[in-house]
Amino acid sequence: MSDNPYFDDAISFGNLYHALKRCCRNVRWKDSVVGYEANGLKNTLKLRQDLLSGRYKISPYQHFTIYEPKVRSIVATRIRDRQFQKALCDNGLYADLVEHLIHDDGACQKDRGTDFTLDRMTAHLRRYYHENGAEGWVLKCDVKKFFPSIRHDVAKAAVRKRVKDEKACEAVCTVIDSFGGDVGIGLGSQISQLVALSVLDDLDHFIKERLHVKHYLRYMDDFILIHPNRAFLQECLQLILLRVGAIDLKLNEKTTLYPLRQGVMLMKWRFRIMPSGKILRTMSTEKLGKQRRKMKKLMGKEVIGELENGTTRESFISWRANAKRGDTFFQRQRMDHYYYQLKGEMNDGKQNC
Repeated sequence: MSDNPYFDDAISFGNLYHALKRCCRNVRWKDSVVGYEANGLKNTLKLRQDLLSGRYKISPYQHFTIYEPKVRSIVATRIRDRQFQKALCDNGLYADLVEHLIHDDGACQKDRGTDFTLDRMTAHLRRYYHENGAEGWVLKCDVKKFFPSIRHDVAKAAVRKRVKDEKACEAVCTVIDSFGGDVGIGLGSQISQLVALSVLDDLDHFIKERLHVKHYLRYMDDFILIHPNRAFLQECLQLILLRVGAIDLKLNEKTTLYPLRQGVMLMKWRFRIMPSGKILRTMSTEKLGKQRRKMKKLMGKEVIGELENGTTRESFISWRANAKRGDTFFQRQRMDHYYYQLKGEMNDGKQNC
């Protein structure tokens, strides 16, 4: 363990209070957050006293389901526990857990995220083209039910390997145990997301350093390998299955090996190498169809007065801003036409009412 522990500094009154303010950003519409922050000084002092005396216990989680971009079960952490976890992450834990992650691990990190990951895919494909041309193979892997399948002992081992402060390590292990049972950690806690990154970190280094796959990228439980040799990627897949199976995880049916000329699908975006070497990034047809259905549904509710006027327009503007991340000029044109067609039908519908 480290000669310079940070747990005690992380739970100082100032760091805990600063963490509370950061946790409250953009969620002050919640009554629970407003009520807790209104007595922030008192609540922070009580939290610190509980941490120092060993009386601190993690509050019961809130469980709910989200349906976009896909159905997920969320285990939400209470504001008091988020305050503690934020203080711990900001004052040493985050640095410990991400210190040895590979550069192309794009989830849940500062200066990372979807834009970073999409840009890195473009960069990899551009470099691949200059080295090998447009022909090659893609191995796209996806871990089946990643968060619900993580064994607690595996998660704790990953934490102990990386966290340098003994008290911080024990606090993270307590968070892991708080989800109950021996398998599964909740999606919705800052610490659990960092732990999940660490669980597959050894696999990342195995692929990069032992298999020497240069063009490799991971975003949480999705990862992609690109190589000119199909047989080599088949061997990689078998070795990956062994490594993943060793920690009781499985790859799901979306794991595929296919020619690079079909394009690379990543987070509902399709990347293609054009004959000129340009990397074209477009939205998937699934994503386009979903937005059309969403706008049609919203527009119908506006017509009958269930939603305020302008709701569909806000959704449309948001979609356009996202679409500008890629080479989507013609896709945006078609969506513009669809939106204004819907708007015309809505006006006709209101006149007929």
